[in-house]
Amino acid sequence: MKANSSIETNKHELLKLFSNSSDFNTSDIKSGQSSFRLFYLKTMVDDKVVQEHVIRPLLRYKDVPVRDAVSVLDYQETDLLTDAAKALVEGKTVVQIHGKATFYLLDTSLNKERSLNIPVNERVLRGSQEGLIENLQTNLNLMRKLVATPDLVVKSYVVGVKSNTNVTVLYMGSLANQDILKEFDKRIRSINIDYVEAPGFLQELIQDQRFSLFPQILVTERPDRVRSYLMDGKIAILTDGSPDCLIVPVSFWAFFQSPDDYQIGWILGSMFRLLRIICFIMAISLPGAYVALVTFDPRILPYEIALTLQSSMQYIAMPPVLEAVTMLVVLEILREAAVRLASPIGQTIGIVGGIVIGTVVVQSNLISNMMVFVVAFTGVASYIIPSYEMSSSARQLSYAFIALAAIFGLIGLEFAFLLTLAHLARLQTMGIPYFYPALGSAPIKDTFLRAPIWSLTKRSKESLAQDNTRLKDPRGWTE
Repeated sequence: MKANSSIETNKHELLKLFSNSSDFNTSDIKSGQSSFRLFYLKTMVDDKVVQEHVIRPLLRYKDVPVRDAVSVLDYQETDLLTDAAKALVEGKTVVQIHGKATFYLLDTSLNKERSLNIPVNERVLRGSQEGLIENLQTNLNLMRKLVATPDLVVKSYVVGVKSNTNVTVLYMGSLANQDILKEFDKRIRSINIDYVEAPGFLQELIQDQRFSLFPQILVTERPDRVRSYLMDGKIAILTDGSPDCLIVPVSFWAFFQSPDDYQIGWILGSMFRLLRIICFIMAISLPGAYVALVTFDPRILPYEIALTLQSSMQYIAMPPVLEAVTMLVVLEILREAAVRLASPIGQTIGIVGGIVIGTVVVQSNLISNMMVFVVAFTGVASYIIPSYEMSSSARQLSYAFIALAAIFGLIGLEFAFLLTLAHLARLQTMGIPYFYPALGSAPIKDTFLRAPIWSLTKRSKESLAQDNTRLKDPRGWTE
């Protein structure tokens, strides 16, 4: 819709667009031979900026162009009413000169944000303690400082017909794969939705497999981690209003990597990474293995252990499969309660609830003490995985393993592993295989293990970077 040269007509149209919102304000200024009207949303502008950088200069410099008078860096002109309305929502002040059908859009937005803090969900012992926040511009500033090179490309999108959510994509121009960039561009431009709640909405709208339990996009709130993935040739997606950054494409193995791995030496880093993968396998299969052993195949256990299991289950009324499912559900309830409650209360509920419930169910012979140990160990094993999404997937996947183990015993457990591997092998992320073999000579260096930095000469396989060479002469001083 085109702007009208009449200030009153434009005011009337803008009021209609904003449904007569009470924070829609106007101010009139007379300076020399010109009359100005300022349109703004009182809840979105910084009064001090408007006064110091718009009103005062307009009054001081009479009969000069608006661009020359005001001292605002972000300045635009438009003759569209819709552009003016959008600028008002963004916190800009819209100026019109009486008799002219042109709007001057001046950035006077009020920015309220929390200070940079420690990442809540990705804590590390070594390395940066700075996390992303909800302000997109601050996050971009952080990334620009961390990746101080003109090769860093920042590309903006607006997603959501009504929410107009700002989405920014970061990648290294000389590293990111052009085919993946085109595929991502096609997917994000094809999103037609009225409202985007980032990053969950975006994650579901652009990932390849819609019904998989496994996360296909990595979520992080650590700028240093985003930088490391950018240097691998991957794409980072930041969204206004969210402290989370999405990383694509990623493989299954990326969810077991932690920034700590690269700060504590390669031997310790490799041990911890291997431990996480072992814990993932135990988290999905330990309750099922216990059910299969005590229900079908106790004879394969050593005699002393079989006796211990038998004594612990002697007076238990519930079958092992019901014991396992019940305790896993209780574990999820305690976890959810601890997360939703305020921090000090949540921790107390988690500890006290776990002790009280565990003690009562064992003393009342509802659940065997061995099953309490198995489920508690399963929960702890799942929490060692650095990714919240992968950790949750592991716990949910354990139900399928229990069901097959309860029906077919150890054969059912093997079948569950086979199905899981087949599903992982079929998954793709941005057209790239999600579960590529990690035991080759090159991939194993940064999947199962964390090889020495000087040996990581190639970038990760799934990023398909334009330049695959990461290191050329890392220890040249030894020659």
